[in-house]
Amino acid sequence: MTPEERVLNRKIVDDNEAAAQAAYQRGDYVSCFLLVHSLIEALLRAFLSKSSRESFDDLIKAYDRFLRQERRSGATFVRELTELNRRRNRVVHQLWKKGYTATNENLAPACQAAFQVYGLLIEWLETYNPEIADIGFEYE
Repeated sequence: MTPEERVLNRKIVDDNEAAAQAAYQRGDYVSCFLLVHSLIEALLRAFLSKSSRESFDDLIKAYDRFLRQERRSGATFVRELTELNRRRNRVVHQLWKKGYTATNENLAPACQAAFQVYGLLIEWLETYNPEIADIGFEYE
């Protein structure tokens, strides 16, 4: 990745992290959850050096293969990422079935959990590639 690409990626990550925090603080849990999901997807893409063609499910499978090659047990993160993706799918379906307000009402705990998974995943992936922080993934 070129220095220019790193700067651009850092700006994008910072912008999305700030937007997710702001959405959470104003009670817009739908936006918050979807933003954190996209940050986790971007983190996996950067770590695995994947393009935008793979689905989130494909990224989870690639991550699982990486862990198996490293002879590391990452079943917890794989399960958490799978559940995060299932929840995103449910959120999207509920938006068109129940509307924003009803969907948003019960999503605060899911946002908190997504933030936790994001932060822990960054720390875990940095053990394999410390340059993750250079790309901009430094969630606190």
